[in-house]
Amino acid sequence: MVAQNVKEVIRKLVAMQKIDEELFAFRREIRQKPEELAQIKARFDNKKDLLHKLEAHAKELDLARKAKELDLKSKEQDMIKADVSLMQLKNNKEYQARLFEIENMKVDKAAIEEDILKFMEESEKVAKQIEAEKAVVAVEEKKYLAEKDKVDAAVQKLTEDSSGLESRRREVMIAIDKEPLALYERIVENRDGVAMVPVVNNACGGCFMHLPAQVINKIKKYDGLVRCEICSRLQYLQEDL
Repeated sequence: MVAQNVKEVIRKLVAMQKIDEELFAFRREIRQKPEELAQIKARFDNKKDLLHKLEAHAKELDLARKAKELDLKSKEQDMIKADVSLMQLKNNKEYQARLFEIENMKVDKAAIEEDILKFMEESEKVAKQIEAEKAVVAVEEKKYLAEKDKVDAAVQKLTEDSSGLESRRREVMIAIDKEPLALYERIVENRDGVAMVPVVNNACGGCFMHLPAQVINKIKKYDGLVRCEICSRLQYLQEDL
């Protein structure tokens, strides 16, 4: 490959590199947008989870209260039966024993009533928390949906712009020989979109390692493409182009 041909290939690859820099930037943004949205959705989901836990706790309290109310009703029926049975007792010993039993029932009834009151108070407290959390969830949902619309629109715009760049890239690619193109493609994919780098102040523009004079002279000869020994990128001299 003569010097002029190598220099021309480098010019085309540099032109392609400029397109690829934009393309890879678009691709990074397209990847990042859903990740940003996922973080907002995670916050929204966490708020929903808390609301669901509060609602589940409210149901548990309601079931526990109803169970206690059944216990209370049963206890009241037992007390009525015990009161009625007093008239049927034949001796004082049995009468006193039944009175003692009724007193214990009253103590149990009072404890059940206290439990019911506690459940009612806790239910009222949880109900207020649920209403407050519903308002928070509504705000988070609004934020999430608004951000989702923005992300969807941004991704669509980025995709459209990428499509235009892909068309330009194909036009440039057609004019490049297969061998240098294949080499460039391997490097650009492995190096996150940067395959062609200029020499800057006698250093590689990719990894910034100092280049000895013989390497720079080799680049100036233009008898082949020169790769950095450290980062493997293709090097060129901007002033020669």
